[in-house]
Amino acid sequence: MKTKYINILKRLLIIVPIVIAIAIVGGLVRAKKGPEKLDLKEKASAVRVIRTQAMNVIPRATGYGYVQPGQTWQAVAEVSGKITEVSLVFKKGSLCKQGITLIRIDPTKYRLAIAQNEANIQSIRAQIAELDVQEQNYKALLEIEEKSLALSKKELNRKKTLFQKNTIAASQYDQQMVAYYSQLTKVQNLKNSLNIIPANRKSLKANLELSQVKLEDAKLDLGYTEIKVPFDCRITEVKVEQAQFVQKGQVIALADATKTAEITAQIPISKMMGLMKSVDRPPVSVFGEMDTARLREIIGIQALVRLKSGGISVEWNATLARIDATIDPQTRTVGVIVAVTDSYQKMVFGKRPPLVRNMFCEVELKGRAIADTLVIPRSALHEDHVYVADSENRLKRKEVALDFSQSNFYAIREGLSPGEQLIVSDLIPAIEGMLLAPKTDEKLEKKLMTEATGDATLR
Repeated sequence: MKTKYINILKRLLIIVPIVIAIAIVGGLVRAKKGPEKLDLKEKASAVRVIRTQAMNVIPRATGYGYVQPGQTWQAVAEVSGKITEVSLVFKKGSLCKQGITLIRIDPTKYRLAIAQNEANIQSIRAQIAELDVQEQNYKALLEIEEKSLALSKKELNRKKTLFQKNTIAASQYDQQMVAYYSQLTKVQNLKNSLNIIPANRKSLKANLELSQVKLEDAKLDLGYTEIKVPFDCRITEVKVEQAQFVQKGQVIALADATKTAEITAQIPISKMMGLMKSVDRPPVSVFGEMDTARLREIIGIQALVRLKSGGISVEWNATLARIDATIDPQTRTVGVIVAVTDSYQKMVFGKRPPLVRNMFCEVELKGRAIADTLVIPRSALHEDHVYVADSENRLKRKEVALDFSQSNFYAIREGLSPGEQLIVSDLIPAIEGMLLAPKTDEKLEKKLMTEATGDATLR
């Protein structure tokens, strides 16, 4: 019996703690508060935006090319002879002023030719004068001889009458007839001499003109013995020396003009079309009212030439000279030729060199301003659309059509309006209608404006 009570007591010792633990847990569960309910709020994504605005955009394009002189001179000997004198500046690299004499060729031969032709002219003129006097003498003598012929004919008629009356002998009549025909011959000879004089005079005048032409030719040859500089230039190559004999047609030197330097910049056709966006003139006939100067005025392209080499960066204002007539088949670009004037006069030692042959330069072209154009940064375009923040600061996708592109921006033809908040951040993910916290990027706005209006350097 005692053992039975002990077993019951052991069981109670196990069950009572379990019951107490269950009661405590139940009390704690009943006393615990339920989960706190929180209101759900949409989180706004921070983005950078700029305000789209219409502005006067300056279309620009950049190309590169080598400097070439606007004019070259190939000095050629126009007469043969020995070089007797050479200028001190007749050396490669020397600067030469217009009009100075570089080389003299021995003029002796050509001076003798002048003297000979002058003597021939004097001789022919004397012969013409002699012919004039001879003509006058022939005319006076002819007048006398014609009078004598008339008297001789009268005497012949008288003796003929006497002979018919048998008053004189036949021999006397014959003698008078011989005298008459003799006088008639003299008159005819004088007339023949007078008739020849005009032809002789014409021949002498032709010889006179020929001698005068030879004299002028000899004078030209004498002038050609001095080779003078036709314009301000810089000698690039020397091919002869003093005391050397040169042949007619031989090249003696090469030189580049210093007045104008030209650079042919290769510009993509698409960029060239962008430069002409503001040309509002209807098509015209190039060979009608147009010429190169008029075409330049209509296109209105301005140019700037830059030289960047060895830490030096120099700029020159340039003008559009002309546009190349062909397209480069390899690069599909068009050559735009710009001209810089007086680069030697603008030279500053150690800072601004002159433009010389084969310098590699950058050429920036500027077209006329395109009014009321919207531009966006390149980073804001996503394939064919952009993202904007609407009036409720929610993301909206808009498709746009591009007009043309420039270094860091696109010009928009349609799809955007002025005053919209254009998102320029790289937003990932970009979900239509998502809440945004836009912040204006004033620095980017200013940079975009300076680039679009042409005030910043084109990169």
